Amino acid sequence: MTAAHSNEQKEMNQKSAPAEALRAVPLASAHRPLVEVAETSAGEGLWATPAVKEVSLGLALSNFSATWRGSRGLRSEDVSAGTVSICELGQSLQFEMRNDAKFGIVVLSNEVLEQAGQETRHVRPELQTRDILQDLTLRSLMEIIVSEKQASFRSGSLFLDSAATTLASYLLRHYSASKVLESSAGGLAPSVLRRSIEFIQAHLEGDLRLRDLANEARISSSHFIRGFRQSTGKTPYQFLLHQRVERACSLMRDHRTPLTEVALASGFADQHHLARVFRRITGMTPSSYRRSL
Repeated sequence: MTAAHSNEQKEMNQKSAPAEALRAVPLASAHRPLVEVAETSAGEGLWATPAVKEVSLGLALSNFSATWRGSRGLRSEDVSAGTVSICELGQSLQFEMRNDAKFGIVVLSNEVLEQAGQETRHVRPELQTRDILQDLTLRSLMEIIVSEKQASFRSGSLFLDSAATTLASYLLRHYSASKVLESSAGGLAPSVLRRSIEFIQAHLEGDLRLRDLANEARISSSHFIRGFRQSTGKTPYQFLLHQRVERACSLMRDHRTPLTEVALASGFADQHHLARVFRRITGMTPSSYRRSL
């Protein structure tokens, strides 16, 4: 198994190629995203993957059976849903599919791998190729990212960037082609932390990017996540949600302001998004909170 991409040589009636699906992923800014996500399906018969020059991973979304020549020679396997693969860079693979299957595709940018590599002292981070992996942590990270795509990236760019950075760091620590050397990193300097919090508070309504926070702190994204969590006890995304809830609480003190306006002014996608996050953090619905004032 490898990152699921459609065979360009198949007939015209074949389902859309993953490459096309990846191009359809919305960009949150003018910069290239740290991760691209897509879903695709493969039909019974011959099916091939194009060569990808960046780290790509596949997540089986359904059980399937296939024969292919992978990193360990010719293989014929029954693969269960939830199985993950780390694809070989720049190599195309051909599969003989014995049944239809669905896949999630995650492609990590070189930028996020290089940033994670700096934290683990890898100048050129490289990963082992694995056709079949049963790794619950890796599976969970993949499922989080694919689920975010299925929800139309509702949680915003900071969440997706953070998930991509966590995935890249995990891959380097557990599947690096060379030894990983841990680096020691403490919390953020007080002045950097203060500047970071002010930056978050100034951009609560926008689609904040992890790279923007890291640039403000003048450190790498993975270093920023680790240092911010050590300093605040929360990830940048968790901190952002708490700040948005605090703003919503403040805005709800004016009973004339509709909850839809409160949600948008606090950086939530809509009133339902506000209600879900607000209840998770406070244990109350926004309406109940407003009635208690």
